[in-house]
Amino acid sequence: MRGAILALACAVTAIGFATSLTAQTAGEDDTPIDVYRAIIRASSANSPSDTLGNGAYAAAKGAFYAGSFDSAGTRARAFIASYTRNLSMNDALEMTLLIKNFRDFQDAPLKGYAGVLALREAAHPDSAAALAQATLERWPGAHVRYHLRYQLAELAAERGDHATAITQALAVADTSSKSRLAPAALKLAGDESIGMGQGSDKALKLYQELLERYPDSPLAPEVRAQVLEMRKKLQL
Repeated sequence: MRGAILALACAVTAIGFATSLTAQTAGEDDTPIDVYRAIIRASSANSPSDTLGNGAYAAAKGAFYAGSFDSAGTRARAFIASYTRNLSMNDALEMTLLIKNFRDFQDAPLKGYAGVLALREAAHPDSAAALAQATLERWPGAHVRYHLRYQLAELAAERGDHATAITQALAVADTSSKSRLAPAALKLAGDESIGMGQGSDKALKLYQELLERYPDSPLAPEVRAQVLEMRKKLQL
């Protein structure tokens, strides 16, 4: 169930990101929190405040998709400060980190990534994949390259191209990448190994690697339970 990952991580994520953003505002040194879209799809308890501020977030997202990153960052920070219980909080927090840390090559690769997200949201997966691939080919060393590869992995998985999904996910998960998306990429590669009909051995190896390299990842409890269940079945 890709995209439905540990609802309880929402509170940890919000606290961590809020602390980071407060430090930025105060001019202090800060370290980006290691939580991104591909890692967390958390949810909060439903209440009227869950959707309050949707218009403000939509404006920030629209500016981001259009490549107006300064405007998007300003709008996203205002949204974060005002609507702490909105369900789009994690996405807004991620947006601010992307804008802060991934603006190389005069913003061109990040604009490509924003375009990929926009195309996926508009249900144009083939165009999204083509744009992601073209952006990678044009700027192979861009800071956002592993985010683009992860998008390609998810898009390949969605269309049933397990081999491509695994290849792209393992590129993200490689230790040399130092990508914060690596835990999610390892899980995706494991899931796709099962989907490809390769049996459980390869998937178990990938899941175990995730647990060993990232024991504190929000994904770890879910994957640990999955590994235990798979091992039980192997013993039957």
